[in-house]
Amino acid sequence: MFEALCKGLANKGHQIDMISHFPLKKSIPNYTDIIDLSGTRKPIVSSFTIDFAKILDRSLVYYMATDFGTSLCYLMGNEKMQKFIKNPPNDPPYDLIITEYFASPCYLGFGHLLNAPVAIATSFLEMPYIDNFMGNPLNYGFFSGHYNDYPVVDTFLDRLWNFIVNYKEEQKFYYYTSDQTDIMRKYLGLPNLPDIRELERNVSLAIVNSHHSYHGIRAVTPAIVEVGGIHIVESDQKVNPELKKWLDSANHGLVYFSMGSILAIEEMSKEIILTFYQSFAKISPIKVLIRCANSTKLPPGLPSNAMTFPWIPQIAVLRHKNTRVFITHGGFGGTQEAIYYGIPMIGIPVFSDQKKNIYALVQKNMAVAVDIDNINEDVINTALDAVLHDPKYRITTE
Repeated sequence: MFEALCKGLANKGHQIDMISHFPLKKSIPNYTDIIDLSGTRKPIVSSFTIDFAKILDRSLVYYMATDFGTSLCYLMGNEKMQKFIKNPPNDPPYDLIITEYFASPCYLGFGHLLNAPVAIATSFLEMPYIDNFMGNPLNYGFFSGHYNDYPVVDTFLDRLWNFIVNYKEEQKFYYYTSDQTDIMRKYLGLPNLPDIRELERNVSLAIVNSHHSYHGIRAVTPAIVEVGGIHIVESDQKVNPELKKWLDSANHGLVYFSMGSILAIEEMSKEIILTFYQSFAKISPIKVLIRCANSTKLPPGLPSNAMTFPWIPQIAVLRHKNTRVFITHGGFGGTQEAIYYGIPMIGIPVFSDQKKNIYALVQKNMAVAVDIDNINEDVINTALDAVLHDPKYRITTE
């Protein structure tokens, strides 16, 4: 999402100076990677096991605010960052600061450092603390908040739970990020900088990767702009010849299986993987494409109608005429892509917003949900049969 946002601004003629962990592999006009932070953090691509993801999910806000929040604030002390902080470009001065708002509000301090307004961007439905400091009238009486897994709020108990769970997680976030003010002041060299809660209230714009067609209609202040699907670029992704041949030859249909860029399929239990093998073999001659970072860790027995690749151009696969089903963990980016290309899903949510996303799609007859803790051959067979053969899973997307 962030790459698409910044590339889009650059294509419109705006000059982008980027500080990130992911510098562009191919340079484009008006876009400069001024600080490359890659290597300063442990890589997370394909690094999460299912068990670790479950641990994260049990204390999600804590891990967000500490391991993936406050710890990032210390990167301000990085030598390259300090060089920028102590001698920022001012000819011309910056007109706007855009920072990802996940769990590091300390970076809002760059607005004061560079004397420019601040916008935030988030890659999923905004959290309740964003609604709070943006003055967004989120009504828990009818709209399911970020931390409520269930998409529909009907009864009094639904509304009560919706308020309690979102309010509780909001207060936890405030508590676990409270020390970021001191870190920010120290590394920016601005001891009189307002605290992060005040800086949050001065944010000018929130760019949110959501859309009313996904999680529902609600009142939204003009300061929050939904850009769901912005990353879906209608350009031809490069597909290696072996993968292209596999896709083109799937005349009976293709099932695409990916648990995203973080979760590692090969780290699932042997029993679960063998269960998938058995179910995939039964749907032959339909073919199966599996994104697996390290296939050497898979147990033997991969059926002949299945193939693995360490990295797959996902949009190219989902838009292919032979693709019929997407088995996914329920990440926001991948599910948006599947919706865009009209591909029904089997969702196996594990942590974070994945349950909320999948349950919302189940309600709209776009997906079947599978409990990661109750996977067996009958469950997978039933899910595959439903999305492959029941027309209701395509009626709403064709």
